[in-house]
Amino acid sequence: MEKAVSFFRRSLTVLFAMVAWIGGSISGEPYIRAGNMEIARTLEFTYADGVSFCQGLAADGTFFYGIGAYKFLDYNAITKIDIASGEIVERREMCLPKDLLLKGYSHLGDGCLYEGGLYIALEDFGFRHPGVIVYDPATLEAVDFHTLPDEGRGNGRIPWCAIKDGVLYYSQSNDVDEIRMLDLRDYSYLGAVKLDTTLFKVQGGEFYNDTLYIVTNSGLRNKTMYAVDLQSGHVEPVFVRCTGRLDAEGEGIAICPLADGSLFHIIDVGSMVRITSYRPTP
Repeated sequence: MEKAVSFFRRSLTVLFAMVAWIGGSISGEPYIRAGNMEIARTLEFTYADGVSFCQGLAADGTFFYGIGAYKFLDYNAITKIDIASGEIVERREMCLPKDLLLKGYSHLGDGCLYEGGLYIALEDFGFRHPGVIVYDPATLEAVDFHTLPDEGRGNGRIPWCAIKDGVLYYSQSNDVDEIRMLDLRDYSYLGAVKLDTTLFKVQGGEFYNDTLYIVTNSGLRNKTMYAVDLQSGHVEPVFVRCTGRLDAEGEGIAICPLADGSLFHIIDVGSMVRITSYRPTP
């Protein structure tokens, strides 16, 4: 199995090196297009390395926990990255339990750390039984799994999940006009917060204090992050980042204050995988 996975990632290196050569001629460097934000630093990885964390991100101040998936090959992975050095410390590939693979589960999304667990959104191939899987961040082993209740499944897509005060929040990816909620004690459905703005191509979400921040893949080079007030349902754009590359897809987010002043850490995926850290400006 390890040899097959290694060959898979080596093959991606060759393929995306060619894509990078072509895309580089029509691309530029990333920058902030609008909003009070600046780039603190960017970690860049080849797609062969980055495929193991190309979907989602969580952080605890010491490590990034990158979440990867390549749906059509049932490839899923969790990768631990040293925040200070940017080095890959540990990688667990083909990380979905066999019983879930046999049930058709195929795609990890964005996730979050909460009370000692790494909670990750999980979709099945036919989008019929979306769920949430929990990993131990110390061992990267799966320890728990729950399907979403019928009334909270929507169209069966769940690209992200975030947790605050024992409530798990999530949405579908397109036509997002509400944020849904589950009680983390028993995964019962608590209803939804209606939004005053419909969002498209939602890829990730995370809390900072009482605000939910949502990242999207809408636009070509330009990707917008939004702040959501869950009391009122008001949605406010925070900043727009230009990825610099036409081939880049905006993915998940981690929110964690670091010594360099950065707070928001977002994944972009194209011919390479980037984790870019942003810090607010006055």
